Amino acid sequence: MSTASPNKFACIGHPADVEQFRGIVNTLRTERNLADKSFDKRLLIKLFEWTPAFKIKDINPVGFSGSGSVEGIVVIAPFLPEMRDIKLKEIGDKIEDAIVIAAQEGCTVAALGGFTSIILQGREEDLSKKHGIKLTSGNTLTAAVIVRSIERITTRFGIDLAKSTMAIVGASGDIGSGCTGYFCDKVQRLLLTARGRGKLEEVAEKYRAQATCELELFSSEENKQAISRADIVIFVTSAYKGIITLREFEPYTIVCDASSPLNVRINSPLRPDVFIFHGGVLALPFEIDTGQDLGLPSTYTFYGCQVEGILMALYPQLPCSWGRGNINREKLHQYLSILDSVEGMRTAFTIAHHTYHESEIDTYVKKWEKKAF
Repeated sequence: MSTASPNKFACIGHPADVEQFRGIVNTLRTERNLADKSFDKRLLIKLFEWTPAFKIKDINPVGFSGSGSVEGIVVIAPFLPEMRDIKLKEIGDKIEDAIVIAAQEGCTVAALGGFTSIILQGREEDLSKKHGIKLTSGNTLTAAVIVRSIERITTRFGIDLAKSTMAIVGASGDIGSGCTGYFCDKVQRLLLTARGRGKLEEVAEKYRAQATCELELFSSEENKQAISRADIVIFVTSAYKGIITLREFEPYTIVCDASSPLNVRINSPLRPDVFIFHGGVLALPFEIDTGQDLGLPSTYTFYGCQVEGILMALYPQLPCSWGRGNINREKLHQYLSILDSVEGMRTAFTIAHHTYHESEIDTYVKKWEKKAF
């Protein structure tokens, strides 16, 4: 990969919940030498509605060995995921305002994190041209991180993918479709679930010719049925709340929850017979301090969707991720090549604020081998 020309990136996101927004507000108060304040939840929700998009942080120059370096900014579009159903236009305007801020700050690429890319889906090309800035959902790198992490962890556990049953929950989405295309000739059986049967059938038809596995389709109402039959489960839905609890999985299941917010509710200690990790997370050789708690273990871990924006700033020849169902094998392998070759960047196995240490994974593996529960 050739050294890139200097560029600047923007990470555009939104708070996952009211408490995260409370933290952002208090971070801004601290920067102005004001004490933390316990705002009433109703007031915070009103603040969501009133507050325009704003830049919260400058990111110091970052880069990988031999890549040069780029500066960045973090821009917040204040809305809650559940607001998209009742205030779609207002939220869309806030996200566009965030793009304007990024362009005015001299950014050449903006990564749309969380629900920002979902809400703008179908408008990316027009907005990119209008504001003179590349836009990406980061979905291709996220899919690359997911598939590579699944391959790594199943190898570690001694699981033969070719004999495995995999469920992809949210398979009709962009990332879910990309994961389907990758694994359809690598596993024994794929169980695909989604809310819309028509879009799910389109995904199945798209990959049926190259699939060597059995393909079964399920509605979202049948999620639990599909999950109960799977050795490996990938969650990539756009649901804005949990859809299943950790205790509902069968023993000896690998769970990759790449949704944000997470689809799996963990209201009790982790299970020794279910290995769950937050998919799409990368460990980096440099720090990304966004000035807020993103639900990650440290500032040396970051979401793949945002790292894609950083990589596009470092390597402008990389393609954007747009729309639904546009992660083809060629594009996915392009990002897999980057993931495998860039020094210091690797898939991370984390859940919430915890990173699994090698010794912890070894303990899981040994117990699974002995069925010691």
